[in-house]
Amino acid sequence: MSPFKSMNGVLLFLGVVMPVSLTYLALGSDTYSNMLALSCGVTAFCLMAINLFLATRPPFIERWIGGLDQLYFTHKWIGISVLILIFAHNFVGMDLGGDVITRGTANLAAEVAEFVFPVLVVLLSISFLKRLPKLSFEIPYQIWRWSHRLVGVIFMVLVFHQFFVKAPIEANSVLSSYLQWAALIGVASFLYTQFGAILRRRGFVVSRVEKHPAATIVEAEPKGRGIKARPGNFAFISVGRKGLREPHPFTISQVKDDGTVQFSIRGLGDFTKKLRDGIQTGDSIRIEGGYGRFDFTHGSDKQIWVAGGIGVTPFLAFADTIKAENIRDIHMVYCVRSGQEAVGLDRIKAAAARSPKFQFTLFESASGGRFNAEKLIALSSVDPATASLWFCGPAPMRVGLQDGLKAAGKNPKGVHYEKFEFR
Repeated sequence: MSPFKSMNGVLLFLGVVMPVSLTYLALGSDTYSNMLALSCGVTAFCLMAINLFLATRPPFIERWIGGLDQLYFTHKWIGISVLILIFAHNFVGMDLGGDVITRGTANLAAEVAEFVFPVLVVLLSISFLKRLPKLSFEIPYQIWRWSHRLVGVIFMVLVFHQFFVKAPIEANSVLSSYLQWAALIGVASFLYTQFGAILRRRGFVVSRVEKHPAATIVEAEPKGRGIKARPGNFAFISVGRKGLREPHPFTISQVKDDGTVQFSIRGLGDFTKKLRDGIQTGDSIRIEGGYGRFDFTHGSDKQIWVAGGIGVTPFLAFADTIKAENIRDIHMVYCVRSGQEAVGLDRIKAAAARSPKFQFTLFESASGGRFNAEKLIALSSVDPATASLWFCGPAPMRVGLQDGLKAAGKNPKGVHYEKFEFR
């Protein structure tokens, strides 16, 4: 079983199987509708606690699940599940008869839960939608980020609700204890993401800024202890300038022996465009990382690397590690619109000069047309059917290559990529 599946199995057990089983043990003689409503409610509560824990980006979970991109993929689908469950909980409803205290703190806790329900629905919808369906409008990153923060606040309100409105759960039941542990983990995790995560960030100073036609190349030197990063990792960066302080993830395009790290950032969104215009040499920058499990050294002896546009960044760091004694047969294809858009070309060519087993092709779509599986087969010195494919670039391009290779009978032994859509 893959690490991703085994980790998700554990989360499924803790977030769904356990609360549903404990609900049945606590209320096995209750009505079907009450059982269903409460099962949905406690499961949603436990899954919210798990998601808040995952938001702390625990390193051991990242290693176990196979990378931070996989962790975020799980995080997103747990959030969608919570949204469905709270709708079900509210739609089915519970008939508690006279079991609920209608005065004092218990009454307040019940009323607060009713008030936050529509708020939670809106926040979860914003948190797990990047674009509005059938519209070109994209939800701004700041709104998306604040929706995540407010979900944590809403969870704390639900903890208040769960703690004081016990009916029909006995205060000394196993289910009640389980929910208390979930509440503790969720609240502690939320507080850590708001106030404790800064301890992971290391201070750097920007030592070089190059405004390449296709990217803003930023190099930063550590002020003290740097970060632990491997080629292929990414990191979260925040710059000490107005509008650039919110942490954003970018792939590390170079890791130097002295701890200096380099990022090659394309101006695709508001933040990256502001960064290109605003960042300067000497700026303070805080970096958290490295994250990710995109590592070609764990791959097979025959590999094909395909970089689409700014997707070249992990391959630049990979190329720096290629030595003369390299034993892997690797063919890298770098796809750009024109040669002027190629980033780090000198570093890739230097790797090809060092090792005869490392071959490189620059594919320019302006003259060569759209890159596809047929062209990959024709260009590569390594047979795709005997190699693993390492890809970084637009998802439609990857899907097209995979489908085309399969149709041509050249299905790779493995396809390695990371999901960089974090929202």
